[in-house]
Amino acid sequence: MVSDRHPGTDDTWVPDACRLPTAEQPVRLAEFDRFFADLVRRLDRPSAQLLRLHLVGTAEAERAARDLTARESACCSFFTFDVTRTGPDAVTLDVQVPASHVGVLDAIAERVRPAGTPGSAGSWLRSGQLAGAAGVNPQTLRYYERRGLLAAPRRSPGGHRLYPAESVTRLRIIKTAQRLGFTLGEVADLLHAGQRHRRPSTGLPAQATAKLAEVERRLADLTAVRDSLRAAISAGCDDLVACAGSSCCPLPFDQT
Repeated sequence: MVSDRHPGTDDTWVPDACRLPTAEQPVRLAEFDRFFADLVRRLDRPSAQLLRLHLVGTAEAERAARDLTARESACCSFFTFDVTRTGPDAVTLDVQVPASHVGVLDAIAERVRPAGTPGSAGSWLRSGQLAGAAGVNPQTLRYYERRGLLAAPRRSPGGHRLYPAESVTRLRIIKTAQRLGFTLGEVADLLHAGQRHRRPSTGLPAQATAKLAEVERRLADLTAVRDSLRAAISAGCDDLVACAGSSCCPLPFDQT
């Protein structure tokens, strides 16, 4: 699902044959950009329908190539990928397409920036793309920026807000922590603890222990409320004023 427009543009054309869900397409494109920037040494074009990428020769690069191309093949079946280790320090990735999709191969060739090339520092998502991939709205991004949970974005030449692709993972971490009951202030502490080498008492084990104790207190309170409601139903209470004056009413009127 690689754009066949110039890589400097923000518009992305995805072939009709691509079956990747729309919300996931910007993330996949960002994965390819990161792969190209970090792991490609150079490229050759043996033919119009074949592009050969020469990768750094590490086992990690080979695994990354096999994983990414396997997932891409599952949604864009017109691609033929071939990952080959050609030497102790050499891996190639052949990308082949039918004649009807040569434009997509042209787009890949334009997007590739061999590792070490100026401008190959990574990939970026516009605010709408990031929000869609993480399942939040664009206003949430700005709110998180103000709270210090998300770094301020860079700007494209056209003035668009651009976030690094890793921001998707950061947003998912924030949402998961919130579901576990952490406040945004507590989430900020958790995110910053490791980065700033703060004392262990501010890290996840201590925060999780404190949050668990808080949850258990709430559960105890809710259990007491549940038991009182069940008792009131069983006793046939139907008037709070009358029940308040009755010594046998199970509702806790005597507690403040």
